[in-house]
Amino acid sequence: MAPSNGLGTASLVLGIVAAVGFCLWPVALVCGVLALVFGGIGRGRARRGQATNAGQALAGIICGAVGVALGIAFLVVILVLSDTENDDSGTGGEGFSTSLTAAG
Repeated sequence: MAPSNGLGTASLVLGIVAAVGFCLWPVALVCGVLALVFGGIGRGRARRGQATNAGQALAGIICGAVGVALGIAFLVVILVLSDTENDDSGTGGEGFSTSLTAAG
């Protein structure tokens, strides 16, 4: 029977998508988690001799982990920046000082 290499390849592709597309953090998180799962299953199959691409599965695990980490970091940065934008620092809602008045 020929070795099945699909999960290692899928893991690598999903890991690359997760690592490169971290700005789309929901996509990066989903693809990264799937890359970790598929990579783990692919490594197990390679260890049992049912697949021949253990290296691709390992690369998918690494890229998936990097994609998840970057996606979470990007989400944290977005949440921190949006929190500082909503901070009331004595200015009006449009970013203008409230002490200015229009002469009419």
